Amino acid sequence: MKKILLPIFLSIFLSNCTEKPKESSFSYHPKQLSSLSEYLLESGYSQIQMEKEKSGHLHLKGKINGVEANFILDTGAGLTIIETKRKNKFKMKSNAAESTGTGAGGANLRIENSKNNTIEIGNIKLENYQLALMTLNHVNTAFTSLGIKETDGIIGADILSDQEAIIDYTNLILYLKNSK
Repeated sequence: MKKILLPIFLSIFLSNCTEKPKESSFSYHPKQLSSLSEYLLESGYSQIQMEKEKSGHLHLKGKINGVEANFILDTGAGLTIIETKRKNKFKMKSNAAESTGTGAGGANLRIENSKNNTIEIGNIKLENYQLALMTLNHVNTAFTSLGIKETDGIIGADILSDQEAIIDYTNLILYLKNSK
């Protein structure tokens, strides 16, 4: 009798262990959305289209104090940096900082702090924003040698963190949360 029950038990047990397809009951939003992009836009994010340079850098456009600017996105940069030579172009006032900066290809670089700036990236407008000025000669020399347009600045982790950035590398879109 035991020999007969064991195969029957195993057969029933194994048939119950196989996963059967189920309708998903998971919903991340009260109304079903067709994409992550749609979800982010409905959650208060703005999307900014980027371009990928042949150097691999992500390029985006914006404005500083109402003047058009070209930026690269650098998730490893602690601050948003503006090229010192562009200070007058962007109507910036600055004071020397106590510390120096460093970056790929540059070390002990003089930094200036500039307060009360307006920076616009897509529909995001940050007012009374403090930006750092630093020479980007090492970056722009490399870009020029590759036939890439010089950059006015680097969007860094300060803005990316403050605006809860999400980067869609596949579609080259930067999502920034609108200020609260």
